Formats: sequence, structure tokens, C-alpha cells
Amino acid sequence: MQPPESPLPPQQRYTVPVPVFVGVVLLLALAFICGLGAVGVISSIRGLKPPTPTATIPPPRATATLGGTLGDFAQRYGNSTDDSGLSYAATLAGQRVRIVVALDDASQSRDGQEHIIAIDVQPPSDALGVETWDATTADAIAHFFLPVDAQPRRTVTINGDTYHIYFSDEMAAYFSDEMAAIMTPGQYTNAPGSLNYYCHAWPPSATTTGYGQCHIAIGTGVDAN
Repeated sequence: MQPPESPLPPQQRYTVPVPVFVGVVLLLALAFICGLGAVGVISSIRGLKPPTPTATIPPPRATATLGGTLGDFAQRYGNSTDDSGLSYAATLAGQRVRIVVALDDASQSRDGQEHIIAIDVQPPSDALGVETWDATTADAIAHFFLPVDAQPRRTVTINGDTYHIYFSDEMAAYFSDEMAAIMTPGQYTNAPGSLNYYCHAWPPSATTTGYGQCHIAIGTGVDAN
């Protein structure tokens, strides 16, 4: 028995040419690879998170001001220049100065620590009575020692000295009512938190017209409301 003949003659059978077949396979492979790449890119994009901002931590503020502590002054100005532990040397507003501080008793502060209640600033011993400051420089030097939240209230002139009176919530938080009770009358207006500064020639015998000392202290410094 003869096998059935093909319905089409051999020369008319449908065949895919080899080059075309290879080309189609390559195109499909390329499309597949590109598809995988696109999926990877999309996945990567979806997986990306916005960059976390780096926190900017401000440097510790040197609180070598009225109401601060001896540690604050040592941190900013270095070791004391004498055995008292209360004297420091510095250059402020372009001037060499000697800084002498006074402390309260720890029991008179709300946090149980000793705090600075008065500051005297003057030229160093070798320049005392020789180097002087003008009014602008003296004010700039005094302002180095005011708490950052100090707000001006008024000025009062007594015996030729002009008292610049301020108020500070920070200061009010430091000192107890016991401190107010031991201050001389008028140094507190209504409650702890008042402070003042004044600048004048120093020593008292100085014949110059410039300023040679600034005194910064808690209270109003004057008997005036």
C-alpha cells in the first residue's frame, strides 16, 4: 500500500526560512530581556525612599553669662588666672580684659547649683587706668554677659552712672525668692529675673574720660521701680 500523498506538492509546503526564524527568536529574546530590565527599574524606583535629612545639631551654647556657672566660664575662657577660681582672661570686642565673677550660695538657686550673680570686667592689671574703652565698646563688652533672652526695660542715671535694666525669664528660673530677700532694697523690682549693667571709669582716680570697668549683676541695681 502506498502512503497517502500530501495534499500539497513538496515545493508548495509552508516552511519558515531559517534566517527569519532566527531573527524572530532573537527579537523575542531581546524583548524579554528589555522587559526584565524595565521591571527591575520600576521595582528599584518603587523601592527608593526619599533621602533622610541629616539632622543639624547646633554646637553647645557657651552660657558664660550672668546666671551661668563656673563650669560655663571655664569652658569658654579656660582656667582661672588665680587661686580664687573666679578670675579669667579674655579678649572681648577687640580689648584685653580681666573677668571677675561672684557666686551665690547653691541653696539660693532653684536647681541647687552655684550660679554667677555678678560680673566685673576691666582691663588687665598691666593696663588698668591706661587702656580705656569708648561707650560703644563698653556696651559691647557688657552685652557678652547678658543672658540670651534678656530684654531691655529702661535706663536710669544715678550719680553719673547709667544703669541699663533688663529682665530675663531664664534668670527668674535660676534664682529663688530667698535670693531676692537677701538683696538690698530695690535690686529686684517685683520678682527674680531683673538684671542690670553699668560701665564707668576705673580705677576711681583715673583721669581719663574713657570707660575702664563694666559691672553686670542680678537685680535692678538701683532703688527704682
